[in-house]
Amino acid sequence: MAKSKLVAAADHDRLFFIRWMLLLIVANDAAGLPAASRQRLHSLLFVSFASSRFYGIEPLRQRARRTEQGPYYRMAHVALGHLVMGGHLEVSDFHAHPAPRDLQFEGIFRPTLAGLSAADFLRKSATGDQLYRFLLDICLASADAIGPVAGDLEAISLERTLDEDLTYQRAVRKHGEILELQDPAEVDTPTVRGLNSIDERLRARGFFNRRDVVAAYQSLMVRRSARASV
Repeated sequence: MAKSKLVAAADHDRLFFIRWMLLLIVANDAAGLPAASRQRLHSLLFVSFASSRFYGIEPLRQRARRTEQGPYYRMAHVALGHLVMGGHLEVSDFHAHPAPRDLQFEGIFRPTLAGLSAADFLRKSATGDQLYRFLLDICLASADAIGPVAGDLEAISLERTLDEDLTYQRAVRKHGEILELQDPAEVDTPTVRGLNSIDERLRARGFFNRRDVVAAYQSLMVRRSARASV
């Protein structure tokens, strides 16, 4: 009985991760961002988990592994495999990524018509719609923050900006292979604290759109990443 409960919990977590991943890729596409690469998907996942409490959404309790290419979630690759094999995503430039442990692969991921239809179905629930709106805000804010830069330079600029996220920067400064997403559950991540600080200032000026807050936060990260690259 105990084993069956653990299996059920694992399946439950996997389904939630698959939903989060599909809606994230659809939101990335809807925001007009470059097609999602493996590296950017993992970075967007980390940033979305770090900031979700700002929207009142419980983050998925997953830990990222530290790699040279940035954060890596094993469950993300399981989710991508399910979505590709299920016909909800198409993948191009696919090739295996050499890694001493875990399954990793490179690729460019786009939603198929079936994936868009599935995302639309998921949005019919209040939870699914709330999650999609949150992920779309993150992607639209990213598009606003990096501005009209074309092609590969736009993707590189976005990935560099995501790497400047406050929670990610705190995580990479810590020792060890595992990137801790946040402190105990009752403590907000540095990202949420930064968003709340911006929110207070914008509300004082008459702004009430969370997307404005996220865009302002990511604009600050753009400036930080620009200084770091000089």
